[in-house]
Amino acid sequence: MTTLSLKSFFSKIGTIGAHPKDNEEVRLQKTLLVAFAGSMAVMAFFWGLLYFYFDQMVSGSIPFTYSIISLISLAIFSRTKSFAIFLASQLTFSLILPFLLMISLGGFANSSAVIMWSLTSPLGALVLKGRAEALRWFLAFMGLLVVSVFLEGTYPFTNTLSESVIIAFFAMNIIGMSFTSFIIVRYFVGEKNLALTLLEGQHRWIKDAFSAYISPNLVDHLINHPDELKLGGERRECTFIFTDLVGFTTLVEQSDPSTLVSYLNAYFEGMIAIVFKHEGTVSKIVGDAIAVMFSAPVVQDDHASRAVACAMEMDTYAQKFAQEKQKLGLDLGRTRIGVNTGTVIIGNIGGKNQLDYRALGDAINTAARLESANKQLGTRVCVSETTVAQCPDFSGRPIGSLLLKGKSRSVATYEPLSRDEMDSTAHRTYVSAFELMQENAGEAVTAFEALNKKYPRDGLIRFHLDRLHSGKSGTEIVLPWK
Repeated sequence: MTTLSLKSFFSKIGTIGAHPKDNEEVRLQKTLLVAFAGSMAVMAFFWGLLYFYFDQMVSGSIPFTYSIISLISLAIFSRTKSFAIFLASQLTFSLILPFLLMISLGGFANSSAVIMWSLTSPLGALVLKGRAEALRWFLAFMGLLVVSVFLEGTYPFTNTLSESVIIAFFAMNIIGMSFTSFIIVRYFVGEKNLALTLLEGQHRWIKDAFSAYISPNLVDHLINHPDELKLGGERRECTFIFTDLVGFTTLVEQSDPSTLVSYLNAYFEGMIAIVFKHEGTVSKIVGDAIAVMFSAPVVQDDHASRAVACAMEMDTYAQKFAQEKQKLGLDLGRTRIGVNTGTVIIGNIGGKNQLDYRALGDAINTAARLESANKQLGTRVCVSETTVAQCPDFSGRPIGSLLLKGKSRSVATYEPLSRDEMDSTAHRTYVSAFELMQENAGEAVTAFEALNKKYPRDGLIRFHLDRLHSGKSGTEIVLPWK
């Protein structure tokens, strides 16, 4: 009950001098300063009355004046909202006036060590300004304390208080100063602990929300650099990967459910591990398809290179996985992969109860179309020119300029190859035949027929040869399918 009352009290006084733009830290500082100034003003008022009661008129006027000045400055603060001026004045008052009161009472002992109240100045600075500022005020307090010791017995003032009253004032000074300091520091620590709990909860939310989608090291990076996590929506260049497992629908209809789910989970586990290895973000998984994005939520300058390396490793893994499962009687098809780079809008999309961190833009659709294009092209991985342009070390062979469904401009595309494949005779011969086709040379048909005879399992060679046999020419390829 006491805790609730104290919290309610601080909440009410926290509105004095508050500004709508104040953050939580400033709000806490203002609340504590108002509480400090108000409580000190009230106690100083009654302290002044006590000295007046014992006929110590000069001594009584000092805390009484302090009380009036504090209340006036508090009223000014409530109007001006000038926290810095209000804080400086309060720290100065609380440091100097107890020292002056000590002098008026005749010294350290005769004043019942009233100078101890000056310690509230560095304590207040510690709570409200930090350690560096508090040290300066503490050194000032120590300076006054040393001065009071050296001047002891030389003050021109004295008092007529009895020894019993001086001792009682000793106790009252210790209790009053201790109580005031304890209440304010206790509230400050409580609010700081609450802030740390909320921060820990926010970190846990980030980790829980993104651990299933983002590589673990990126999650840790987001926790340590939350300023990089902008969920409000922004335009950014990203690279996208779309994958699709051929023949999945047929497998669902023909396979034992438990066996299929087990194999599919193993397939996803391996594919996602590769995504995380290259620090990509799993945007979504639909059926057997995986959508991956790079450079979101954290910016990656080399997002295109990461995506190509990731796609090639996913292709290698998917081929090996399919071969292993085919030996066990599960007729898994190949995995098709499309890669594209472009500017999109990224952010949290959805309602207040269901949010989805995702990207919006044509670059995503193009990546999906390139994945699907592999079906007609006879390839497994298809990478757009916008991605290749940002990969200085890209290795691959040209596929052609694809005019995708719904597009007015064709997209030059490439099939990534390993270094060994790039150095092979097969690649060099293919490039020569492709250049002939690009020039509409009649020798292109002969060149691709020779290639097809030598490499009958190369789907892209077969695709180009079929096009040439159907009377088409050049390297612009119209794909009316999605």
